[in-house]
Amino acid sequence: MHECTSIHGDIPALSAVLDALDEGVLIISPENRVACINRHLQRFLGINQDTPCGTDADLVIRRDLVPRICEESRGKEILAFLSGRLETVEFVCTLRSPDGGEERVRCSCRTVHEGPLPGTRLIHICPDRHRSGAPERRRMEEILRESENRYRFLIENLNEGIWMIDARGTTVFANQKMADILGYPVADMIGMPVSAFVAEEDVGAVQERLRRRERGMREVFECEFLQKSGARVHTLVATAPIIDADGTLRGSLAGVLDITPQKIMEEQLRESEEKYRSLVELSAEATLIYRDGRIAYVNPAGMRLLGASNPAEVIGKAIIEIFRPEARDRVGDLIVQDLQGEETPLVELPLVRLDGTTVPVEGRGTRTFLEGRPAVQIVMRDITHRKRAEEQLQASNRHLLLLNRIIGTSATHSTGELLETALDQTLDLLGYDGGAIYCPDAGRGRLTPYCRRNVPHGCLERAESTLGEFWVGRPCYLERGGDRDAALLLRETGLAALACIPLAAESDVFGALLIGSRDRGSFSPGERALLEAIGREIGAGLLRRMLHRRLEAANREANLYLDILTHDIRNADNVANIYADILIDELEGEAALHARKLKDGIRKSIEITTNVATIRKIHESRAGFAPVDLHAVILDEITHFPDLCIHYDGQPVEVFADDLLPEVFMNLIGNAVKHGGPGVEVTVAVEDRDERTVVVTVADTGPGVDDEAKKAIFFRFERESGRRGSQGLGLSICRMLIARYGGNIWVEDRVPGHPEEGAAFRFTLRKAGCCGRR
Repeated sequence: MHECTSIHGDIPALSAVLDALDEGVLIISPENRVACINRHLQRFLGINQDTPCGTDADLVIRRDLVPRICEESRGKEILAFLSGRLETVEFVCTLRSPDGGEERVRCSCRTVHEGPLPGTRLIHICPDRHRSGAPERRRMEEILRESENRYRFLIENLNEGIWMIDARGTTVFANQKMADILGYPVADMIGMPVSAFVAEEDVGAVQERLRRRERGMREVFECEFLQKSGARVHTLVATAPIIDADGTLRGSLAGVLDITPQKIMEEQLRESEEKYRSLVELSAEATLIYRDGRIAYVNPAGMRLLGASNPAEVIGKAIIEIFRPEARDRVGDLIVQDLQGEETPLVELPLVRLDGTTVPVEGRGTRTFLEGRPAVQIVMRDITHRKRAEEQLQASNRHLLLLNRIIGTSATHSTGELLETALDQTLDLLGYDGGAIYCPDAGRGRLTPYCRRNVPHGCLERAESTLGEFWVGRPCYLERGGDRDAALLLRETGLAALACIPLAAESDVFGALLIGSRDRGSFSPGERALLEAIGREIGAGLLRRMLHRRLEAANREANLYLDILTHDIRNADNVANIYADILIDELEGEAALHARKLKDGIRKSIEITTNVATIRKIHESRAGFAPVDLHAVILDEITHFPDLCIHYDGQPVEVFADDLLPEVFMNLIGNAVKHGGPGVEVTVAVEDRDERTVVVTVADTGPGVDDEAKKAIFFRFERESGRRGSQGLGLSICRMLIARYGGNIWVEDRVPGHPEEGAAFRFTLRKAGCCGRR
């Protein structure tokens, strides 16, 4: 017989009775110790009969009883009873025996509150008597079990939390999804009150909803629960009361759906909508939304653009009515494209404000949705300032074009073409109706029309009394609303405004420009400034033409003097030179000395006229360069100095030059003779610098050139001593010719560092090809 420790004095006395039962009995003391376990339950669970009483009941139930129960949820209910979360548990389950067989049993768990054993808990397991009936009953039970399994599978696999609480608000059931939502194990939730899953400030609201269950109310509401981690989870809860047959509230059943992602999306959407609304409401660009062809929304900038004081003046208005009639077909086409989701271009359209005025706008539409229906959002901006700026820019371009044409005409055409072009361009580009240009008539002593267009004959003569300031070079404007004389003149000419602009340059007035308009009654400040600028340009052009004529006359006069200098004076010098030679031969002594000095003076005069002729030829020559035999040029120039010792070991080479190249050698060799004194020797050399250039050297054994004078010596009328005179003209001619041929010329010491031992003049020429040696 099983022996029990006398934990409770009355239990050992009942041991024999309990062992005789065909049902399993487990008695647990208030200290959660096994007080008694009868033989039937020991055999069924395969428990060692020598297991002493007083063993931890939690260990026995978790190790020996719960694993035998096939239904996991039933095992959890026993554990909840064992932990004290449930006081009463009763269910039917399948119990698996140690040999592998299964039996349907009824399990009843109770806590004793009265009598000699308060706090004692009793677990009673007995065969399910209903199953021992007829086969039909067993079949029905099997069907019921299958239905229960399907129901349990459905509950456990729902994406919705299922939560059942008793009448006191304590959890009696929760599926796995519910446990996942709150972050608790299912077993931990059993026995916990609903208030444990909400924030402290929400407890009152939960209790109020529980009281509504007592009145049989069903509700669907949003509730924020606290997860085990402390995080908040947003849920949608649908509750229904559980009422038994006699109308007693047994608890509540709730379906719980986690809507935290939706709430986050709603919050993000709300923030996005708020940002969009703020952006649109504060935008400086007009925004309209139209649906079914009528305006459904307009932002403050749109109201300002349309001239509305409140949205009601615009909402409901047909969209095409806010545009001018000539643009409505275009707007209709754009609406069709926008509703089809096509990308439309940025367009300029004339918008009609509520007061009837027209405003140029630029905008485009895009498809959107309003209250779930297709709509179009238009964003527009007022481009009045831009259009004005474009018009001003175009006007400025026309003005510049007009002035450029006048300037170009004055530079390349005759005076008549200048005046006619200036008048036609002014009228055509500026859009005036008529005009004329008046110039002085030397015979009559007054201004007469030179050219005119759409201006009555004698207009200026009738205006002389009114345009008194014109004669002192000041512009005068006759405009609508002026004095009586001005109004009379305008009426006679059929003009609404008339401008009289002097054609002046510096202090001279060359004529007058008359410009008239039949429609415009006045001239704006910008128009006045432009007309006066045109007058100045025409005057400047006339002045340039006059100066050009004077320059041509002066040039002809200068050429006359040059002809006299280079022809007549040169001929006279040649005659005087012949007579000087005769005197030198006939005279002796001091008289012969004076004759020689006379010849030197005549020679210098001939040299000057020769150099002047050469410079004139340089400036007047328009011929291009051609290959010139440099070797032949040097040999020919050497023959002009038969009494001079010249060393030359040249090479045949052709260079680009013209017929003035011999002047370079004539001046350089002549300069050596002039400054070298008796016994001076000259060396001429030609060397290759590279494939394209040769360097020519003309060196002498004369006194040389000081370093300070080596640059100034090639400039006109400068000598190496610093004194001005015509003797430096020959070297200046050399510099001009070498530069003309694309080369450079300079002077060095013949012996480096010893200027007193002579100078070496060097210059470069471009090769034109080699020729055969002679």
